[in-house]
Amino acid sequence: MTRLFVIKNDDGSDLWVAAVIDQDVWTYVANTGKFHRNEGASDDFFFRNELEFSDIGIAEARRLIAAGVGTVDEQRWPDSVSRWRQDPSPMDPDVVFASLAADLG
Repeated sequence: MTRLFVIKNDDGSDLWVAAVIDQDVWTYVANTGKFHRNEGASDDFFFRNELEFSDIGIAEARRLIAAGVGTVDEQRWPDSVSRWRQDPSPMDPDVVFASLAADLG
């Protein structure tokens, strides 16, 4: 089962577009244009519940992605961006959205 969320920072700003697929949370990283597994977000979603996860649909996810949600400052977080760029199994947004549409169908 796939679900889409926007994850918000403590200040209420949009941090990530996220897809919960089975027992993993994938977050959209604008720097790569793909969704990547995010262990920190998974831990928070399933256990800590410190971040705000708000349900969204495909249209809202596309709007947030187009607005730049998930853009990471490469000067501040170069190692993270480098790991995402080397990720051997990222997911294309269209694959994530198709998975959600199939689950809803």
